[in-house]
Amino acid sequence: MQSYMLLPLYLLVLLVYVIISLIDMWKSYTATSNSSDFLFFILTLVALFAGFLLAPVLSLLFQWKRNRLKRNIGLVLFLILIIAYIARFFIS
Repeated sequence: MQSYMLLPLYLLVLLVYVIISLIDMWKSYTATSNSSDFLFFILTLVALFAGFLLAPVLSLLFQWKRNRLKRNIGLVLFLILIIAYIARFFIS
């Protein structure tokens, strides 16, 4: 399978990760009325439409102390991105 064929799948996984984090942000905000949770929600929502690359970073920052599994999933996604970026220099 060509690497360019995996890019849409990877972006879909990132989008699902961001949407799940947005849902968690909203649930956290409605439960606690914490303004920082609402700020993360708004910034991630804007970043989702303005520049998609910032949204997963904000999602990872939100999940950092809240959910260990989602934090590790975010770290694995970024590790895959870094490895793919470095590997393309050696493959070309």
